[in-house]
Amino acid sequence: MISVALLFISAIALSNACVPTSTSSTTATPCCPMLSSSSLPRATPTNLGTYEQCSVLQRVSSTCPVDGIVVCDAAQETNPTGMQIEFLSSSGTVVRTFTASGSQLSAQVFCVNGQWRVRTTAGGTATAVIDRVTCSQTGSVGTDRGYVIGSAHQ
Repeated sequence: MISVALLFISAIALSNACVPTSTSSTTATPCCPMLSSSSLPRATPTNLGTYEQCSVLQRVSSTCPVDGIVVCDAAQETNPTGMQIEFLSSSGTVVRTFTASGSQLSAQVFCVNGQWRVRTTAGGTATAVIDRVTCSQTGSVGTDRGYVIGSAHQ
């Protein structure tokens, strides 16, 4: 009977013993801030003699942004011949320029280690950190929107 009790106590002592474990440490990739006028402010186009800044700039990003889209639309009823988006570094250097004919242009941006970046070449894999964005149009023709006298709110 005593040997059974000793065996039982030994089993309890072994079951309460510490077992070495390994700890896994994972580091979460930092998210970028949502694209906005604060996280990617608008800048004046570097070629203001050719491009006008009357266009509409929009920014769209995913949740815990891994990527986003910058959209540049022409101002209403201006009928431009071309659109331009420039991405600038914190020093003001243009790191990538997108141009297209027509009245709308969009460009994809990427979040890498908490910083917004853009590919430096079409189809390339190299990216550059971006700090500001321009949205502009060229070749605008047309008039201001029509106004009917007496129709303004007072």
